[in-house]
Amino acid sequence: MQKLMDGIALKNGEAIKAAVKTEMEAATAGLMKSEELAAKFTAMGLKDNVIKELTDAIEKQGIEIGKMLNGTAGPKKGLDEIIAEKAKDIQKIATGGGNVKFTISNKTLVQRSAVGSTTMAMRLAEIGQLPYLGTEMSDLFRHVPVSPSSNGVIRYYDQATVTRSAASVAEAATKPESVITWVERTLLIEKIADSIPVTKEAWNDVGFIQGELRRLLEINLALKKDDLLWDGDGVTPNIKGVFTSAGAFTTTPFDDSVEAANLFDLMSVVATDISNTRQSKYKADTVIVNPINMLGLRLAKDGNDRYLFQGVPLPWNVVESSQVTANTMLVGDFRYGTIYDLEDVVIEMGWINDQFVKNTFTILAEQRLGLLIRTVDETAFRKVTDIAAALAAIETP
Repeated sequence: MQKLMDGIALKNGEAIKAAVKTEMEAATAGLMKSEELAAKFTAMGLKDNVIKELTDAIEKQGIEIGKMLNGTAGPKKGLDEIIAEKAKDIQKIATGGGNVKFTISNKTLVQRSAVGSTTMAMRLAEIGQLPYLGTEMSDLFRHVPVSPSSNGVIRYYDQATVTRSAASVAEAATKPESVITWVERTLLIEKIADSIPVTKEAWNDVGFIQGELRRLLEINLALKKDDLLWDGDGVTPNIKGVFTSAGAFTTTPFDDSVEAANLFDLMSVVATDISNTRQSKYKADTVIVNPINMLGLRLAKDGNDRYLFQGVPLPWNVVESSQVTANTMLVGDFRYGTIYDLEDVVIEMGWINDQFVKNTFTILAEQRLGLLIRTVDETAFRKVTDIAAALAAIETP
């Protein structure tokens, strides 16, 4: 480039040389396009061949400057270009000879971190649910619908007393006479309810909230129903649960009668206690126990560390429920318990106090039902209030 500038000075004078130098510095700095520079040179009276030599020189200088700035000897080639150039050498390696060495250009990767402040993702529709107790009790009983005109009351008769006087009679003797009396009883249909307030904006604007709230209320009712069916105290408005209705198991007739007693033995003894003298009516079909106590039965082993009950079917439907207090148990003939349903879960919405002016309303869920275990059939169920003590009592010394 310096040689070109000296030639211009000789032919056109120092003034033109200075002007050309100024324009070339501007072009080299990137302030002017090549066609703009050529136009300026033409205006200075330079010939076409000189103009071409000058613009070519500037382009070459730009390339050399780029090499120095990038610390490289020239434009880098991609993998496809290098492989095409080295194809013959690579083929020699495949036939067992030679080696190939080449450098691949490092490319700047576009990574996810380059995208800032984004919520882009695959969004899942379902909502994660917190765990809660299982609901086991309702399905253990038969269900009977109640007429809307029932006044919310179930009336029924039980035998109060029965005197069975049948006997052998001599000819012409007075025949014995049996006696039976009855008593009328009632069962109130009780209500279980729950509610939750929600704003109109949340209900309309957040799609998943409607289903979440309905599910919440239905689960809450189911959990409370399960709790009451198990051990509700029967004081209105509470349902009387099966554990409350059942009589307590008394070990006395079975004390010191079982060698190395375990939970399976205790279940058998309680089932026998239910049916003894009542075989015509009761046959225990279900055991309800806490999962912790049932774990002990599953892990029971003999003297050679072999599981006693693994894979062995039990003669009862064993229901594990955390509603049951650990170290307690119930055995029963569940044919003698009936749930009377006046209505299924009903969901309603309405305003309370000043909710209307606050764009808020309340969602209400309720269910009406009752559990009937007739007084005469409470003997179909036995509860064990202390499993450890009962096992110790029936085990042989």
